[in-house]
Amino acid sequence: MAIWKHSRRDAFPLLVTLVQLSLNIWIAATWGDRTIFQLVLLWPAALFLFWYNTGVATHNFLHTPWFAAGCANRTYGAINSVNLGLPQILYRYHHLNHHRYENDRPGPDGRTQDHSSTFAFGKTGGHEAALSYCARGLFRGGTFAAYREAIRKGDGGQLWLEVAVCGLGLAGYAFLSWQYLGGFFLPTFYFGWCLAHLENYYEHFGAFPEARSANSVSHYGRLYNLLFCNEGYHQEHHLRPQWHWTRRPKLRGELPEGGRVASRFPPLLAFLDRR
Repeated sequence: MAIWKHSRRDAFPLLVTLVQLSLNIWIAATWGDRTIFQLVLLWPAALFLFWYNTGVATHNFLHTPWFAAGCANRTYGAINSVNLGLPQILYRYHHLNHHRYENDRPGPDGRTQDHSSTFAFGKTGGHEAALSYCARGLFRGGTFAAYREAIRKGDGGQLWLEVAVCGLGLAGYAFLSWQYLGGFFLPTFYFGWCLAHLENYYEHFGAFPEARSANSVSHYGRLYNLLFCNEGYHQEHHLRPQWHWTRRPKLRGELPEGGRVASRFPPLLAFLDRR
């Protein structure tokens, strides 16, 4: 029986999420044995894994679930919700809203339809400042809309399963060490989502929401795309979000060279690109 629905290469992002979960459990279980110096070294690793999960592993899973069996996909969604610190399915519908409205500008009512649009809280029709967008993004609207969409699509059962598993996971961390939960996991959760918002910000900063082939920013560095599952092909991803990440480079040739928006740097370093 086939395990993978699209590609065996999905084993790599799956492994990253399992390493993240294992690291969190290990740190919580051995919190009393860890020195401050060790925790200072471990926190960047935990933060990186959190960001990689949200921006690469989970992002790709939301569009193209990895497993051939639906029960395996549902099980993974529930377990990975512990990593994300919130139900994965809410992230899914929040992100699909982003793809539906393509980081739109405010309409006549002064609001954007994309709940995560970089223009939503900008001034004079421009992007919001990056620091404000990242620091406040986790607390902005869209969660209730994602909840309603999950219910409307018949995913209420999966939603409550993920809520339960996520709650049990966080309770388990607290049982092992409440100091870990408050002093390590929660900061990782907040700053991890800040990095996720920063990535989304620069994947759209300087692009043109009204242009189908130029509403996102791509980065074509080979090493970055090798290690990050072709996340640099972001414009290609917006054109064909249903395509598996292994196919994105094939779409690059279909984009007009002159109208394409590209950065010389990966999203988290794109502030260095003075476009």
